Amino acid sequence: MIESVKETFLYFAYGSNLLKKRIHINNPSAQFLGVGRLNDHQLDFIKYSDNWKGTSATIVPTTGAYIWGAIWRVQNKDMPALDRQEGVDTNWYFPKTVNITTLDGARVECRTYQQTINPPARRDNEDIPFDRRPSITYLECILNGAIECNLPDDYINKLRKIPHNGQEAPIMVAKLKNKE
Repeated sequence: MIESVKETFLYFAYGSNLLKKRIHINNPSAQFLGVGRLNDHQLDFIKYSDNWKGTSATIVPTTGAYIWGAIWRVQNKDMPALDRQEGVDTNWYFPKTVNITTLDGARVECRTYQQTINPPARRDNEDIPFDRRPSITYLECILNGAIECNLPDDYINKLRKIPHNGQEAPIMVAKLKNKE
């Protein structure tokens, strides 16, 4: 069971912050607590990021869909850095409080981020349009993070099937995709 701790908040990561090396760049206090599932949301991609050379992940409210991710405990003092990383100040994402179901069936309240512009929900068998696809680098970052956090195998296999745009991010960003 995940308990609340004074001076901290719980953060649900579903994109590049699944990767431990990545989240610790701007959020050194982040402590991995486990995995959880966000129900009635679908993972998708829409806004193009120059840093990643492709679109970035978002969550789209979608009845019956779900997203697996990591639950992190972060010190309150790091919230402004996380907000900046997510582009809250530039209106890229907005913070959202969601209920996450843990592997043991408990429900915990977490902060997560949703893009301010979201695509319409897709059907399960519908591919992401080419202009909304993430880069090879970004997708590898998410996939490596999912493996590192031990997300369920069927979800990891689903991530592996997400098509990319054929682009790779610059060297500085690319280093983040490699586990230490």
